[in-house]
Amino acid sequence: MNPNKTSPAARRSHLLFTSILGMLMLAVGACGADSGEGVDGIGANVQDKGRSASPVPGKPGDANIVEIALAVNNDLGEFDYLLGAVGCLTDDDGNNPVVDLLTGDDKKTLFAPTDDAFEQLQLALGVPEDQLAPEVTCTLGNETVLDVLAYHVTDGRRFSNSVFNRNNSKPVEMLNGESITTNPDLTITDIAGQSIGVVPDFVNINASNGVIHVIDTVMLPFIP
Repeated sequence: MNPNKTSPAARRSHLLFTSILGMLMLAVGACGADSGEGVDGIGANVQDKGRSASPVPGKPGDANIVEIALAVNNDLGEFDYLLGAVGCLTDDDGNNPVVDLLTGDDKKTLFAPTDDAFEQLQLALGVPEDQLAPEVTCTLGNETVLDVLAYHVTDGRRFSNSVFNRNNSKPVEMLNGESITTNPDLTITDIAGQSIGVVPDFVNINASNGVIHVIDTVMLPFIP
């Protein structure tokens, strides 16, 4: 093995980081230039990947949570499964409660699972590997899909130093009324007992109407 060869996962992670960072820089636009803030000012990555959370970023940009997710999807194809799950809830008139929620003015924090996270969930549910697809999530039914998605959103603009406590685990109430438990080692425990990790460099993504933290597992508000 060539020790200098970059793995496909690492290359994909770098592309995702570059894409999100680029969009955030466009979103802050002249705002960052006027304030003298550099890349660190938009808070796209965790400065300290150890046991403490990063400082909060500066001014948010113009792109809302959904716009950032769509832009990343358009550039890289990431968030196919997350956007697909949201799309399950679109009614015949084109209305979607999750889209309305995450494009509105109220500040929200989204824990956004990667495509790999959704694929692992589908595999665990018995979906054959050659049949994994975003639309498979819709077969769970709208009530379950909405419950799971609402378990990934909490009120307020919550950066990592608000989500995680340096010394103690703490509950964080989600929009479905259930709670996750965040831990000092920057992991999350859900009701199903899963240990969820934040994806390094993809926390504190500062949208106009909230914050996005990318996570490596779909959180479940029930024991499967």
